[in-house]
Amino acid sequence: MKVVILDRRVHRNLALFRHLILRRAEKMNRFFQKAKKSYQGYVNCKTGELRFAELEKKKVFSEEWKSIVIQLRPNDEEGAFEVLSPENEEVFEYQDFSKEAYALFTKTMHILNQIAYDPKQGKNPFWILRQVAHVDFILSEEEEGRRNLIHEAFYNINRRKAEYLLKGRSPGTYLFRKDEFAQLLENQLNEDLPEPIHCITLTYRDWEEKISEKTLVFKEGKWQFYNDDIELSGESFDTVKELLFTMGKELGSPLLAD
Repeated sequence: MKVVILDRRVHRNLALFRHLILRRAEKMNRFFQKAKKSYQGYVNCKTGELRFAELEKKKVFSEEWKSIVIQLRPNDEEGAFEVLSPENEEVFEYQDFSKEAYALFTKTMHILNQIAYDPKQGKNPFWILRQVAHVDFILSEEEEGRRNLIHEAFYNINRRKAEYLLKGRSPGTYLFRKDEFAQLLENQLNEDLPEPIHCITLTYRDWEEKISEKTLVFKEGKWQFYNDDIELSGESFDTVKELLFTMGKELGSPLLAD
């Protein structure tokens, strides 16, 4: 299931919550029925940004961060997820929030509850967790401010097929795919880092007419090349195009998928 999100900050909040659910499910061998149904988090009352204590190695937050509990309590009126105060488990009050933060965070919860609603499934909490865990949150093209280059040139193929597609193409022609290394790296990074990480393989025909590859890493809204640095401390860029631009004449045009 794919859900298009118009706001980059809402997209980040939702992706982070999905990451938390997946992290728990993997620890429990994906037995969602054994997963906990409450999530201790923090919301920035100035921006609406969401964090989760379970994903943070350093639990140091300023006064701008308000402690909350997101509780899975399926009901017909309020939706599947409620935001509670951790002190008394009453409905969380937003009196200290700026208008922007309130609008952004409540929008996050509204979309989350929309995703978790299906009259055929009723109040089944196991279905709700599986549903949220398998949603693919996509930023709209308007929010991206550009065409989604990776989606347009992505192929679900192996190395041999990629070599076949690039054979005879002009030097610098490239495509995106996801090889075994990128998947293993993504899994490893997601075990150690609080933010959801995505890895993609860049496969291209170089100027010696050989097939070369690089691994792209998406972290906290920015892109970088993976250079055997597990801390991901290398230079990062806002868009894939900016990252690829650093390769200069090594890259030419993408091989667009049909």
